[in-house]
Amino acid sequence: MMDSMVLPFTENPFRGVAIEVGDRNEDADRFPAALSETVAELKHGGYSLAWLQLAPGRADLIPTALELGFEYHHADRSEGVLLVLRLRPDATVPGYATHFIGVGGVVLDDEGRLLVIQERHHRRKHYKLPGGALDPGEHIADAALREVLEETGIRTEFLSLHCFRHWHGYRYGKSDIYFVCRLRPLSFEITADPAEIAEAGWMPVQEYLDDGDTHPFNRRIVETALSTPGLRPGRIPGYGTGETHEMMF
Repeated sequence: MMDSMVLPFTENPFRGVAIEVGDRNEDADRFPAALSETVAELKHGGYSLAWLQLAPGRADLIPTALELGFEYHHADRSEGVLLVLRLRPDATVPGYATHFIGVGGVVLDDEGRLLVIQERHHRRKHYKLPGGALDPGEHIADAALREVLEETGIRTEFLSLHCFRHWHGYRYGKSDIYFVCRLRPLSFEITADPAEIAEAGWMPVQEYLDDGDTHPFNRRIVETALSTPGLRPGRIPGYGTGETHEMMF
């Protein structure tokens, strides 16, 4: 039987272990000795990494973990702070998320009009495509429909994925991948979100392409949507998870 001072942990397939400390399941006075003994036990057991998950309310335990050699891995407002300790010097620590994922919609009606917006934070008149960031667990196609609806009030149907942009040096020094989707409008009356959108409207697509204020990136996106069929959406079964994965063929 494991010594009572050793904190409970679970193994993963990579010879690592996870230690979870909730809001109330670990006394702060007992924690330094318990964590030290746990680390010794894990090293003796030949494990590679120790992951220490501290609940949002247990920041008081961070100094103890740092003194024992743990390093910050990442923080999450709902899950708290995750720290990691190399139990073997050559152990590889997987990185945390490195990219933001965004989506934009090229919405063209049967009259050749393009749905465009002007964001409220832009100081000069600059029309772009509606879109935004994916929510956690959201598929690209679903996000495109949602973002267009939220920003303009226009309901759409997903047709295809046309292109994407990979950009480095974005928010917090992370990278960004921006997917562009072709959408068919199912409604036409615009109700712009006043919190984000200064103006939204239907513009003849050629007028948009000829406008000197149209950003070259946005111009190329629309040209691509007009000239290529794009990738069609599909779903495949998950790998034993019961979920489905979004695919573009």
